Amino acid sequence: MYIVTKIKSVVQNPAYRSVATYIFTNFFSKGISFLLIPLFTNPRYLTPEDNGVLSLFSSNMILLAPFISLGMLQSASADFFKKTKQEFSVSLTTNFVIAGLMAMLATLVLYIFREALWEKFELPFSFVYIIPALAFLIFCSDQLFILIRNQNEVKRFAVLGISKSIMEYAVSVILIVFFFEGWVGRIWGIAISLLLINGFSIWYYLKNNFIKFSFQKYLVWEELKFGVPIFVFQLSIFLLGATNKLFLAIFNVDKHELGIYAIACILGAMVGTISQSIMLFIQPQLYTTLGSGTATYPAIKKIFINYFKMLTSLSLACVAVVVFVYFYLINKIYLPGIKYFFVVALACYILALNYFLFLFLVFYKEKRKILKLALVSIGCSIAIGTFMVKYFLIWGDALASLINTVIFLVLVLIFSKSTRKATFARAAAFCNKT
Repeated sequence: MYIVTKIKSVVQNPAYRSVATYIFTNFFSKGISFLLIPLFTNPRYLTPEDNGVLSLFSSNMILLAPFISLGMLQSASADFFKKTKQEFSVSLTTNFVIAGLMAMLATLVLYIFREALWEKFELPFSFVYIIPALAFLIFCSDQLFILIRNQNEVKRFAVLGISKSIMEYAVSVILIVFFFEGWVGRIWGIAISLLLINGFSIWYYLKNNFIKFSFQKYLVWEELKFGVPIFVFQLSIFLLGATNKLFLAIFNVDKHELGIYAIACILGAMVGTISQSIMLFIQPQLYTTLGSGTATYPAIKKIFINYFKMLTSLSLACVAVVVFVYFYLINKIYLPGIKYFFVVALACYILALNYFLFLFLVFYKEKRKILKLALVSIGCSIAIGTFMVKYFLIWGDALASLINTVIFLVLVLIFSKSTRKATFARAAAFCNKT
């Protein structure tokens, strides 16, 4: 009876219900992708070479996205809890203008180097225009979901997230299966879903008065000062991830093997999806605590323990499911990639723990510390990644990701130490006054 009562209390708890909704929404998207893996790995529709091209497309999107967003998503997420509605609306509008300009600049740069990109990475010329445009649309849609989350509109978050996923994969399947468009059909599915969700975002921003056309130079300067360190940081995360295939492309790894590794990375990244889902609930909770001045060590520890428990239990469940999928659901040609999956999943788990500590630096906009942390991490990633991939190819890329993630954990602990101490000291002083 005690266990039944405990389960009922958890189910009826609004906090746990919110977390469950966020997890379900994120996993609905990944779940569709997960269920479609037998289709996307069927050589009749998508060959390993097609998956290799999509892997390069994804890697370039991940690399370009921080250049376009310049940390403005992280900045807006923190500013929502610190600025007035009027101030926040002006800064948000400025962010969209900056992102649009950065997308145009990125297109120009890719166009100038289009021949080199084709010769080295066999990047199709159309990607010069497609990647910056989609990166901008992703920035806009991510901003929408962050605002909805910060306003605690859990049901709307779920409806929009699920609708976006259904549109994306429905269009992809139709184009791939019935029109045999290959990797092109997959990209069209992504593009159409982003266009539709951003059409809704315009209505949402206007309804909530989030658009204020009041251009102020100091806001641009403030965003750039914070954005450059965040851009460098996101670049370091890109280099950490096993989803980065550029090292492998440099050493001309066979695209067939790259496609097998790409599927292993997609499955391993499910652990990252779990952490992102939980963080949708945890991050506002952490930021609210930090902004209120009550961020004592016991209070932060409680939030972290809840995050750790949910992350660990769900990650183990995810690993069990993926092992079943490898042996019983997807084409056996991809089975050799299971060894890479375990390494990628472990790296994603450690990186998820890192991000909780990194949020302290983001909230207080510790620009110098973020920049130093990122630069050291990039140096380690390039050195270790180049060496490992040169001598061990795909195994080297997977192991380099894990090694660099552990190094990154140590760096985050070091660089955030003084910030965490200052936070707890301020909270102790605030509690003593009250």
